[in-house]
Amino acid sequence: MLTASIPQALREALQLEASDFKGSDLAAAAASLSTAYRSGLPARLDSAVARAAYIITRLPATFGALSSSLRELPFAPESWLDLGSGPGTATWLARCPLTLVDQNPGWQEFVDAHWVEADLRRLPASIEPHDLVTICYALNELSERDRQRLIAEAWSLAKRALLILEPGTKPGFEIVSAARTQLLAAGAHIQSPCPHPGPCPMAADDWCHFAVRVERTREHRIAKGGSLNYEDEKFSYVLVMKEPAQPAAARVVRHPNTHPHLIEISLCTPSAGIQLARIKKRDKLNWKQARKADWGGPWEDLGNG
Repeated sequence: MLTASIPQALREALQLEASDFKGSDLAAAAASLSTAYRSGLPARLDSAVARAAYIITRLPATFGALSSSLRELPFAPESWLDLGSGPGTATWLARCPLTLVDQNPGWQEFVDAHWVEADLRRLPASIEPHDLVTICYALNELSERDRQRLIAEAWSLAKRALLILEPGTKPGFEIVSAARTQLLAAGAHIQSPCPHPGPCPMAADDWCHFAVRVERTREHRIAKGGSLNYEDEKFSYVLVMKEPAQPAAARVVRHPNTHPHLIEISLCTPSAGIQLARIKKRDKLNWKQARKADWGGPWEDLGNG
């Protein structure tokens, strides 16, 4: 599993945010956020303490999922538009001019950036196209009709690539899958994670998702009442391109099962759908690759060594 380290600058920003509130108040606000998420309801972020609790407990997880997904981006963008940016998580990853769009004006106090205050259901015409457009953990708060409209607008604003990221739950995957279908119909090319542009081969009772291990700061552990210094963030995503893509030959879609002389790897493949590869130790080339294989990573059949 991939691990996302929290940059020192972000760690210091989280510490500063937490310093304005009592630990008990942050813990109560974090509990309210968790209750809302478990109920499938949007979190109320209309108070400073609620926003601080979100920043401390959710921003690192979003950072981890976003950074993991963007490892698949095959170019360095010269401009980036983040729709539904929340507290500006993309700021800690951007190496180019960044435009953040969100309707909650309270987020603008957390990072100094180019902000556009707007409802995702009604994007202003003044937003210009950017090389990269991202929509992270935002589509699940919209109706199906509004999701389709936003995806179409995001695709038109993407000069080169669009990334859609949602929670790694079955409902989250279904949103990503519907976006994938819509974007393929619009002429998009899938870069990741799918090694093919056809219908998703996942079984109806299953879903495609990945995970990243995220460091928990001291403030995070206090707010959530947790003892572990990490958490695993599960997410579903699709990264599509305007130009022809170069997807992986196959994609590892589960944790590999390792035995003394056998490694079993569940793969999404272009022609055979979901396939279980059984790599034996005598297959030297593939065995070496299989020992390094990771959930969510690419896979290439190297032949029998």
